[in-house]
Formats: sequence, C-alpha cells, structure tokens
Amino acid sequence: MAEPTHPIYEGAAGRQLRFDFPEPWQALKFDESAWYRNTIKTRVKAMDLVACLDATHWWIEVKDCKGFEADNLPRLSPSDPAEVAVVRTWAKSQGHDRAVSIQRAKQFVVDEVAEKLEGTLVSLMAAARADAQNADAQALLPFAHLLEGAAQWSVVLLLTWNPAARDFGRLAMRLRDKLRQRLAAYNVQCFVLNESESALHQPWTVTRVEP
Repeated sequence: MAEPTHPIYEGAAGRQLRFDFPEPWQALKFDESAWYRNTIKTRVKAMDLVACLDATHWWIEVKDCKGFEADNLPRLSPSDPAEVAVVRTWAKSQGHDRAVSIQRAKQFVVDEVAEKLEGTLVSLMAAARADAQNADAQALLPFAHLLEGAAQWSVVLLLTWNPAARDFGRLAMRLRDKLRQRLAAYNVQCFVLNESESALHQPWTVTRVEP
C-alpha cells in the first residue's frame, strides 16, 4: 500500500497549501517519498504530488506566487530575460561563448514541469523494476500503473495568483497551451489553475493554511 497521505501539505511554514483527497484515492508527496529521496533524487527532479484511483492519475506541481506575482513573471515567459541576452553578447565579445553557457536564473515554468514529470516517470519505472523486498519501491507501485497505456492522466500546474488580477485568465490559458505542446507525446490532459479554481472531475481540494 502507498504511504498515508491525507491530508498533504505543500509549501514552507506560513505559506502552506493543504490538499485533501477523498477515500479511496491514494496520494503521495512524491518529492518527499523515501524511494525518491534515498535512491534517485540526485539524478532527476520530481513532481510535488501524485494521486491515483485505479487507472485514473492526477499529478500536481505547485508554484505559490501569490503576493509575489511580479517577481515570478520572468519564469512564466518562454523568452529569456533581456539581461541574459546582454551577458551572452558580452561573453561572445570576449571570446568566452564557447567555454561558458549563459542561462536564465529560473527556467521557463513549462520546461520545469516537463522536466519534473519526466523525472517522476523515470523514478516510477525504476521503482517498478526494483527488488520485491524493497519497501520504499513497493510503496510507489500503485502510482507506477500510470506506465500502462490505458491509464487516464491529468497534469496540473497549480499557479497561485491574486484572484482579482485581470491577467490571470490569459496567463493560465497561454501556459496551458504551452504545456499541452510540451507534453503532447505523453497523451496527458493539462490544466493551469489558481487555488480558487478546479478542473472538471478534479478529485482533490486545496485550501490555504492560515498562519
């Protein structure tokens, strides 16, 4: 059986979100699971939460930007910040462009979600192939059924934002479309939600924990 997970808390103290999954759903804070922490964390990234009921799976990545919307805008754009282009131009003028790679401080959030999704898949595949006596790997087996072709799979980027902001709807739609394009090969449903929204047939609820 999977590790007990109801409820699940995500975020630092004072900025926590609480996720509740009804019985008989199984849910797990994947990036804190024993298998991931002790076996494969140094090699791949992982999603925040995974949940399943039989062949239905929901994966959730949380970006808590509420109150820090402006600070997070650069990571929500696929284009590199102007500062990156300036530094790249300087490095090239100094002949350093072949020796160093200039990257943005935080990658585009869609690429980050894709990287974490793929790392979680690798972790589940490794767990499915682990020794049957490995209890940490066995705890992940219900979630590894996602590797079977018939599984229904939804991925959520939970992007907390000022609900009164007029720009969130357009931002969420743009990121959802980018996420669909990025994950097209996986036959997955993609959602970008605020904490006050929910997707069709969403089995979980999220509430902010007041400090």
